Amino acid sequence: MIKQNELQKFASYVRLTWDRKLTESTGGNMSIRINDKIYLTPTSFIKHFFTVDDIVVVDMQGNQLAGKYQFSSEIKMHLKIYNVRKNIKSIFHAHPRNGLICAINKIKINTNILPEAAFMLENIAYLPYCQPGTDQFAENFIKDAKKGCNVFVLENHGVTTCGDSVETAFARLETFETCAYLAVMQTLLRRVPNLIPAEEISKILKKT
Repeated sequence: MIKQNELQKFASYVRLTWDRKLTESTGGNMSIRINDKIYLTPTSFIKHFFTVDDIVVVDMQGNQLAGKYQFSSEIKMHLKIYNVRKNIKSIFHAHPRNGLICAINKIKINTNILPEAAFMLENIAYLPYCQPGTDQFAENFIKDAKKGCNVFVLENHGVTTCGDSVETAFARLETFETCAYLAVMQTLLRRVPNLIPAEEISKILKKT
């Protein structure tokens, strides 16, 4: 019963990702880890229509155990993160519009602009472009994942976020997109943003 509730929640957040315009068409892939199994979205699937019945199940080696669809080749990324970070329970990879602008133009996000960003997006990793779905693409996550990074900006590709729950992984994705929007707007305004003082950021991080 607990697993079914978790899967229902996962499906709801996958649909929310598409509905909130955090990814497009069939773009992106999301997963949740429950015990020694990974439950994830299938390849080439429009997330607005995603339900529990569409979930693909694999083991920690990437062998498909259940599901009527094929999993994405980017499962390798999910497996690498899960295997090096035992505390991670959910991963969301998506193509948010403003996040893509930043990824394409190598704009780095300053997280000291909002209290939520300061603790949700600490230690963002910026990864160079690599062919999606390849072994090297997945390998590129290992170093920063081991350092504790939970947000990865993929050059000319998208954004990957992870967390100890579906809610946290999704929240990091949407918070990142908000900050990416602000970064893009600041560029258009040609203004330097006001930042939260370092001592205040320290107070915020101590509370998390």
